[in-house]
Amino acid sequence: MDNPLQTTPETQARIAAKAKEMWEADGRPGCGPDAYKEAASELIGMESNPDAGQIPVDSPVPLDENGQPVEEAFLEENLGNSGGSMNELDDRQEVPFATRQEEEDALKNQ
Repeated sequence: MDNPLQTTPETQARIAAKAKEMWEADGRPGCGPDAYKEAASELIGMESNPDAGQIPVDSPVPLDENGQPVEEAFLEENLGNSGGSMNELDDRQEVPFATRQEEEDALKNQ
């Protein structure tokens, strides 16, 4: 299998031909076909490897039914005092609780 990142003379010829084709399709502007080489290179790369980027990747975080990431509330515990409390000891939790039971127990103990 050929390395898609390796530039070969055949690939360079395809890029030059595509750049010239794009330049002519745009009405032969004064910049010349060399200005189209980058776009032509991208198009030739897509043509050479049409399945690139099609492998599914599992999400590192759980997703809800709409496909949006769901992060645990306890991730914010380490952020420190957000400024809502003037308590210098910072002994009051000011973020959402991980479970309803934790929230209920904390509210009872206040």
